[in-house]
Amino acid sequence: MAKDDTSYNARSSYHYLQFTPDEIVRLSSAELLQACLESRGLLQIIIGILLAPDASPTERIVACDLVYTQAMRMANESTSDQPKEVIADIKAVSDRLGLRPSAVRAAYEALAERGAVRIDERILPKPRHQLSLPLDQGSGADAHRK
Repeated sequence: MAKDDTSYNARSSYHYLQFTPDEIVRLSSAELLQACLESRGLLQIIIGILLAPDASPTERIVACDLVYTQAMRMANESTSDQPKEVIADIKAVSDRLGLRPSAVRAAYEALAERGAVRIDERILPKPRHQLSLPLDQGSGADAHRK
């Protein structure tokens, strides 16, 4: 009896992660096994993050979100052997998780200190320009004094 080596595929891609229940019903037994292995692998990673004793709850939630969004990105995009740079929009993560942007930024920095993520470059939003109202030079109380 030949043994299928599906453990490597479960770790390297999340092809079936985005499938709906109706699509999963139509899978062959080998594909269903692969889908289960992918989901189980992702769940094990998330449980490991949640059980980390030395991480704050915010770090845990941000890390779980990061892993899940990366898995979904891998499921929806074609796979390649080249590592792809990912840009994390702190405001979008903040809105999605219901956390303050400063808490999300601090969690990413803590994850970077642990070696979980690499922050290459910070692209900060451009400063907002305050609108200044023009001074009334020919009207007002000063105009009447002249």
